[in-house]
Amino acid sequence: MEIREFRVSDAPALRALWARSGIRIRPGDDDVSLGLFAARNPGLFLVGLEEQELVASALAGWDGRRGWLYHVAVSPERRRRGIAVRLVRMLEERLRVLGCKKVNLIVWEDSADAMRFWASIGYQRERAIELSKVLE
Repeated sequence: MEIREFRVSDAPALRALWARSGIRIRPGDDDVSLGLFAARNPGLFLVGLEEQELVASALAGWDGRRGWLYHVAVSPERRRRGIAVRLVRMLEERLRVLGCKKVNLIVWEDSADAMRFWASIGYQRERAIELSKVLE
């Protein structure tokens, strides 16, 4: 598997991967926003390719205080091969080098598989509630 940084030209294939993987496409997942995210978080927006096909992704953001993980996804037919763990560990190390001491992420309540995955690699549920507002 080739792991490299995201390119804006990857965006359509990336959204297709996310849809196949059960990730809800939300505001901020458009081409412009993904390009801005990659520019603001150099080295922290990774994609995985096999035979030129985009089959995995993991995004991390660093605000100087906390790290965030987003859209960790592996194509359903390529799961259970350690790809997601490899991507997450790479991003954790890159965040650690930046000085990050804690990483957060959001999992939808109905995502039992995702909850099991994150727990299996050492993440624990917090007693927090996410609030949001779409800015138009």
